[in-house]
Amino acid sequence: MHVFIAILVLGAPVLGGMGPAGVDAYLSDVRRACPSFQDRLARVARDALGTPYANGPLGEGPKGKHDQDPLIDLGRVDCVTYVEQTVALAASASYEDAFDLLQRIRYREGRVDFASRNHFMITDWLSNNRWCEAVTSALDTPVVEVTRTIRKKDYFKRVNAPELGQDLPDLVRTITVVPPKHAARAARKLTEAALIIFVGKVDWLFALHCGLYLPDEAGGGKLYHASSKAGKVAAVDLAEYMQQNATRYVGFAAYTIEKPRWNIPKERCDEAK
Repeated sequence: MHVFIAILVLGAPVLGGMGPAGVDAYLSDVRRACPSFQDRLARVARDALGTPYANGPLGEGPKGKHDQDPLIDLGRVDCVTYVEQTVALAASASYEDAFDLLQRIRYREGRVDFASRNHFMITDWLSNNRWCEAVTSALDTPVVEVTRTIRKKDYFKRVNAPELGQDLPDLVRTITVVPPKHAARAARKLTEAALIIFVGKVDWLFALHCGLYLPDEAGGGKLYHASSKAGKVAAVDLAEYMQQNATRYVGFAAYTIEKPRWNIPKERCDEAK
């Protein structure tokens, strides 16, 4: 059994105070109420509203060399771990399934160590989680291309792990983003749940923030994200958020989200269907 870290707060979100048995019961209820992965993704994302924000809450566990934070924590999240844990829970039938899947989402080939973590959303995370597909160019709105050079050896020096990644080559990537002034038009074309990656005006990386866009039955939708400013998981209007942060972001990229079946350990496949 894995150690489960959670914070129980008066009026806390649904998942914040649950242990493994509680998560099992919760996922059983969600799967009865929401037959499709997309519906479960929306349910879990919304049930996490109000979860306290914490910068970098997950790590390699207490035995990790560079980061001893827990391997799972539903009681506090940052923007990336909110997305990761939401997907893992929505795709799983039990706490153990979700725990295992989360490690395969966060780490290349599920190998839990700092060097294998998907630190960069564009060049690591998306490359190793192929169940997300770019749809930015299909949103019928003006777009711009952004090119960046990712130097992982420099990154590891920044985070006090200079012995890692020094033989890795620089990666040059170009992605397409929707500028802030066209966000409202693009949002109207997002008819299913999407991963939204906000590309900042920092020359050595792409992603400054991320969240989940969830459309509603009325034809609108909201951005669900772990906000450092709000101090919790919040739902906001995507276009308004972009306008408020127009000086910070070049734009956003959108990716559809499929159920990551291939990431589930073989022995758990039947259980997780």
